[in-house]
Amino acid sequence: MKIKTFLFRKPSSAGKLMLLVFLLHSCTKEVFNSGVTREFTLRSFANGAFYNIKVGLPDNYNPFAEKYQTIYVLDGKDIFGFVANKCKEISDAYGKKNVLVVSIGYGKDRSIDYTTTKISLVTGGAPQFLNFIETQLIPRIEMDYNADTSRGSRVILGHSYGGLFGTYAFCINNKVFGNYTLLSPSFWFDKYVMLQMEKENRRNNKNKKQLVFMGIGEKEESDRMLAPFKDFYEALHYNYSNIKLSKYIENNAGHMDSRNPNITRGLHFYFQNR
Repeated sequence: MKIKTFLFRKPSSAGKLMLLVFLLHSCTKEVFNSGVTREFTLRSFANGAFYNIKVGLPDNYNPFAEKYQTIYVLDGKDIFGFVANKCKEISDAYGKKNVLVVSIGYGKDRSIDYTTTKISLVTGGAPQFLNFIETQLIPRIEMDYNADTSRGSRVILGHSYGGLFGTYAFCINNKVFGNYTLLSPSFWFDKYVMLQMEKENRRNNKNKKQLVFMGIGEKEESDRMLAPFKDFYEALHYNYSNIKLSKYIENNAGHMDSRNPNITRGLHFYFQNR
């Protein structure tokens, strides 16, 4: 049997430059390439933090003629462009009116804002963050951009800790959003406390009309991620009488690899069923 030997040469200066350009390009966040983006900063009365807000307006946006549904995007700094572009693409494909895509930037650290209970100095700010969204951000969007004011017109979309926060909003203050896109939610946080919160608030929430899409990666941790994901899905499936519910487990994908494919699936589910 012959063994082939491969010699690797050091890249030239030009090759190094091309490699650097490739790496920089691969790290670039997707930019919203259609419509117009408005931007402002809003200070939270609840926690004192400043939040950078971006609003992706749909093509032919006309606030004087019609109201618009809204998608509130957590981790907006990272995924706003991707979500806004997909909303344009998918709404066009279904012949549905597009939405306002509202990106919420970081104020406090995400590990504070998105977590439900205070188990350390850098956790447990979800109550204040949700208060900010409900009492300041949503009224500002509805006033300035003629967004629909009904619960059923609002979506919250979050991944990882963002998915945990979206679930917290679902359980604790279900009157704010009528639609939830919960991606790889960190249900392991604080010994799976969110599963208990769902049970404690089930009576108040189980008969409400709502859309819920849940997505995760097949290669995520079985005990910490996949098992509670399935438990929460089954709790909704068997106990909520007026829900439209869907889940997807992305094949051969881990925590980050599954994010964008499941954003896309979640948006398809929303535009099909809203």
